[in-house]
Amino acid sequence: MTAAISFDGHWPEDETPIGIDVATRQFLRAHFRYAQQDKFFCVCPDETAATLYRKFGAEEDVAAERCIAINQNDAEALETAGCLIRYDPGIIKYAWARRYHGENRYSLCGIAHACASGSVMDIFGQYLTAPLHPWDAVICPSQAIKGAINSILEGWGAYLDEKFGIKPATPLNLPVIPLGVDTVDMAKRASKDARVAQRKRLGIGDSEIVLLYVGRLNHLAKSNPISLLIAAEQAAKRCDHPIRVIFNGYYHDEVNQEAFEQGIQALCDTVTVSHVRHGDPEFPDGAWAAGDIFCSLPDNIQESFGLTPVEAMASGLPVIASDWNGYRETVRDGVDGFMIPTFMPPAGAGEVIAYRYFAGQFTYGDYLGATSQATSVDLTALTESILALAGDRNLRRSMGEAGKRRTHRNFEWSRVITSYETLWQELAHRRASGNATPSGPTSDLQHPSRPDPFKMFSRFPTQALDLSGSVTLVETTWPVVLERIQLKLGLVQADVLMELEELPGLVGELEARKTIRLRDLADIIGTTEFSKFLITVGWLLKLGLCRYDPPGP
Repeated sequence: MTAAISFDGHWPEDETPIGIDVATRQFLRAHFRYAQQDKFFCVCPDETAATLYRKFGAEEDVAAERCIAINQNDAEALETAGCLIRYDPGIIKYAWARRYHGENRYSLCGIAHACASGSVMDIFGQYLTAPLHPWDAVICPSQAIKGAINSILEGWGAYLDEKFGIKPATPLNLPVIPLGVDTVDMAKRASKDARVAQRKRLGIGDSEIVLLYVGRLNHLAKSNPISLLIAAEQAAKRCDHPIRVIFNGYYHDEVNQEAFEQGIQALCDTVTVSHVRHGDPEFPDGAWAAGDIFCSLPDNIQESFGLTPVEAMASGLPVIASDWNGYRETVRDGVDGFMIPTFMPPAGAGEVIAYRYFAGQFTYGDYLGATSQATSVDLTALTESILALAGDRNLRRSMGEAGKRRTHRNFEWSRVITSYETLWQELAHRRASGNATPSGPTSDLQHPSRPDPFKMFSRFPTQALDLSGSVTLVETTWPVVLERIQLKLGLVQADVLMELEELPGLVGELEARKTIRLRDLADIIGTTEFSKFLITVGWLLKLGLCRYDPPGP
């Protein structure tokens, strides 16, 4: 089965990569390497892009004459290819263009990565009214992303039903296919010789346990390090071995660098923290070989799949990851590593965040930060997981080996490309038969493309905060409390929290009662703004000042 890949030729610098760019590059190379087709079609805007496409083909021993550039408006050529692939979900304009030439002449296939931005949510919102069909698809890298897209479609479906009395069916498919990894390359990056060299270069002792994070250093739009720093410090005070955290990546900007450095200074006394810049010529393969345990604790709705845990598993590292979106579909708790429970406020609590983003009062970064600010991981579980792996070499080895086997079976690019080709073949069969009849869902009414983030992304965390759950104050030293609430890492959007002058009263009630149900706490402090109350509780959990216990069964 052949397909034509839409390739614009835009290729970012290696010094500041983002996940989608890395995934796109790896997909192209894997497609050249493993796809079962003689000709490789590409839809390019100009000859520069076509030349770069042929260059990538040559790197995988695909001759230039097998790389065929076609025009996006050439319906006959696209029909020959069978399917037009975009490495993003933006297939709307291509669906309308296809309508001019015949809607069953070829399939359209997009791929959804991050889906929290306004522009991408707007695209999802157009799927119900665009000329899309059962022989079209948008591939989701995780069930959580599929759920987020369906949340938008449900909202628009409900609006159209309210407005016109119709219940439109979802016109296209949303199959789940994970991203892939080059397992051979990752094994080379984490070789024994590389480990010796990297640890020597960083001055890491033989008994020192390294917690490795790889990725962009952006607490607003990627992963807030506050949980890792707090838990690593707590573990370091109890562990028989020295513990070091290595952040291997680049700072998005000075704001993020300042926030990271302030947090490290305030939270880390016992644990050592190092930074290996992405692109450092002394670490051309990254710092994978230096690590003992890979730690990635995303708390951000911008995250979609999480490629780095899969890369870590391929390199033989046990993984500690937050139980968040696609991460839970890659790492098996207790087998390849440990999954740490996550909590976010329930659906309905984030309507103010959604409105401010819709109204232009929040930037995309503000929207992400305000949502992440109230999302927490279980610090007790995180600390205990670090201690369990730091203190047991055999456990690290067995989990690392289990992860290696899993990546070979499930995430090796050869298998992923086969899944893609199987999908394209299924779409071709549907196009030929035209007998697919999907059903359409409905949802609560808000602006369908700007829903409450705690509703749209409700499938990301382990569970939502519940007013029947209880909260316990775990930090009773007031100077520490005051220091934590002023950290730039934690305080991102104060105006979606309770008034700061109300916090001493809230913390005071927690101090007096030790453990209390959230509903009872809200009654005692007399709040009627439950959304702000729940967001504030999520924030206090994130800061490590409180512990949350879900209600019993």
